[in-house]
Amino acid sequence: MKKIMTLIIGVSLLFPSGALFAQERQGARLVITKTDGTVIYGELIGLKQDSTLLIKSPSVPGGSIDVSEVKIIKIVKGSKTVAGVLVGLLAGGATGAFIGYVIGDSEPSGGLLSNSYSAAIGAEYGGIIGGLAGGILGGVIASHKDDILIEGKSQEQIKAFLEKLRTQARFPDYQ
Repeated sequence: MKKIMTLIIGVSLLFPSGALFAQERQGARLVITKTDGTVIYGELIGLKQDSTLLIKSPSVPGGSIDVSEVKIIKIVKGSKTVAGVLVGLLAGGATGAFIGYVIGDSEPSGGLLSNSYSAAIGAEYGGIIGGLAGGILGGVIASHKDDILIEGKSQEQIKAFLEKLRTQARFPDYQ
């Protein structure tokens, strides 16, 4: 009984509480250029029905910006470098291990050219190459900014963009 309780406590310590992972949803990161040339960096909290952006930013007292004062809104996307490295590492490692196993010597001598040794070497080199390629692709391709020119657009176009932007707010159902 003592061993079972020790095992249960040990396993429970390996898995952190779900409360540690419970984080509040983050709104889209925005770079807003106003018609007077002022640039504001902040997080989109919500959108009011009267087309007022609610922004969390130290440079915006009160946290609200009327869309009529906005010239350009840039939605800043985060980099996917780490995800690219992990996917590339796994894919390259698996491919390298498979190729190393196939071209390795199938004799059970256990020498330097055995299947398992060749698979391990293939996994190392394939993982390194795949990780580098995945990191580059994840960092370059996935990180970008969406620039939306508000000034000069019709009310229908602005309203359609704001509805799309609303889905990226911290509180999308904010009224």
